[in-house]
Amino acid sequence: MDQLALVCEELAKYSGRLRKVAVLSAYFKPLSDDDLLRAVRFLCGRPVAALPTTGTMFGRSESKTLSVGYSALREALLVVSGWDAETVGLCHREVGDGGETIALLIGGKTKDLPLTLAAAEEIYLSLFRTRKTAEKVAILTESFSTYRPLAIKYFVKIIGGNLRIGLQEKMVEEAVAAATGLKHQAVREANNRLGDLAQVALAARRDELHAIEARLFHPMDFMLAKPLDSLDDLKDPGEWIVEDKYDGIRSQAHIADGQVHIYSRGMEEVTGAYPEVAEAMKNLPGSTILDGELLAWRDGRAMAFTMLQQRLARKKVSPDLIAAIPVAFMAYDILYRDGMLLLDTPIEERRALLEAALTDQPLPMLLSPQLVASTHEEFDRTFDEARLRGNEGLLLKHRGSAYEPGRRSGTWLKVKRAYGTLDVVITAAEQGHGKRATVLSDYTFAVRDGERYLNVGKAYSGLTDVEIKEMTKLLRGLSTDKFGRVMLVKPEIVLEVGFDGVQKSPRHKSGFALRFPRILNWRKDKKPEECDTLDRVRELYESSLNLTAPHD
Repeated sequence: MDQLALVCEELAKYSGRLRKVAVLSAYFKPLSDDDLLRAVRFLCGRPVAALPTTGTMFGRSESKTLSVGYSALREALLVVSGWDAETVGLCHREVGDGGETIALLIGGKTKDLPLTLAAAEEIYLSLFRTRKTAEKVAILTESFSTYRPLAIKYFVKIIGGNLRIGLQEKMVEEAVAAATGLKHQAVREANNRLGDLAQVALAARRDELHAIEARLFHPMDFMLAKPLDSLDDLKDPGEWIVEDKYDGIRSQAHIADGQVHIYSRGMEEVTGAYPEVAEAMKNLPGSTILDGELLAWRDGRAMAFTMLQQRLARKKVSPDLIAAIPVAFMAYDILYRDGMLLLDTPIEERRALLEAALTDQPLPMLLSPQLVASTHEEFDRTFDEARLRGNEGLLLKHRGSAYEPGRRSGTWLKVKRAYGTLDVVITAAEQGHGKRATVLSDYTFAVRDGERYLNVGKAYSGLTDVEIKEMTKLLRGLSTDKFGRVMLVKPEIVLEVGFDGVQKSPRHKSGFALRFPRILNWRKDKKPEECDTLDRVRELYESSLNLTAPHD
């Protein structure tokens, strides 16, 4: 674990992917088989290994979630460091990372003993086995007082599932490939089949990737579409398959032997929130993985995303809610069918298999219609028609293309325009995390309502590092109060933000929130009283409802 921590420190210094992969590859090569399993799993933010519940290819892996809250970590830190809760809280807010805070505050207070990967695994298992908070605190207290602070820093980060060193699982895949002399594509494909990179790494070392069979009920990465700013930039318009781009929840459905599990793009299982969809999927014959979109659906068309929002983040839904907001699954690709992984199969063949799988399937199962467009003029017309149907725009798929999980290669393109833009004023700013821990990088913004300003959202992307530093200096000079990591400021700085929609929000005094806001410009030329009004936000919201309302 000490060596892993040193490697992580080195990885944090580099922004380039190739340097990170080279460092990891060199680290992996001398490890024993058991330590390779542990190291890969830890680097992927998984402290405890998953266990397959059956030996079949349809077997699910029982995910072992390590439930250790901040309060348990803090209590152990208070005991070992001797600091009071207020000081610990202040340090945590300033540093912006729990693992780093703990490592700094236990310096000089530990036995400074080495921590092996095997010993770390045992501690994680002990934490997993106990459900009593007091026992978890005791285990953590013993660990914090025994091992070197740097090892504890990453030991804690792994518990949280995020190392915050700019390391992605794809980089770990590449490092495994480099360490074993295999092609990255072979490792990636094996990981898609199995869903356990640690086991894939061991199989790669033993040259046994070919023996890994496809297994359902683990979410694989979704293929991503590259944004196309203008249809005029589209080359060879006749080489693309055209579909509507839907404004729903990107989802992956795994179906076999009456079992159904639906995963979100964030790799979380969401089956319980959509029982009517899961029930319908049970009737599909054979074994299948579908890629598609969950949509609020009524009268033959998608409803506004604001309607679907009421079904989010629920483990169970009531019959009344199901009736009020019916949901459909719009399938637009098939990744697996009856024992065959179809990622490298050309899109036209995948489409034929998808159509065969969904033949005669009633609602809530839907098949995404393919549209006809072969010239720029036809694409423009088709885009406008998609918007009139209440959808975001178009999704273009290159003929003959494969399905590339986790990649934005350009063989899928998305064409959509921002629903709208608003000039808003910053009312609060939050301290960032990791490399942005010393600046204010998350901005809450508001619109004008008479003489007051009411919040409608929060954005953290769109400004350069130089602009963020400049913004931080200005905001600190405008500070009126501070609550933890959040600083309230005088409403003086105006931003232009783009967004994908407006939704009702009880969390905001304005009653509304912008969907997926991003900063387009820092409007240094505008005064706060020139920002947009709440009436304009309300107008945009009502317009979105009218756009997605059924036509007579």
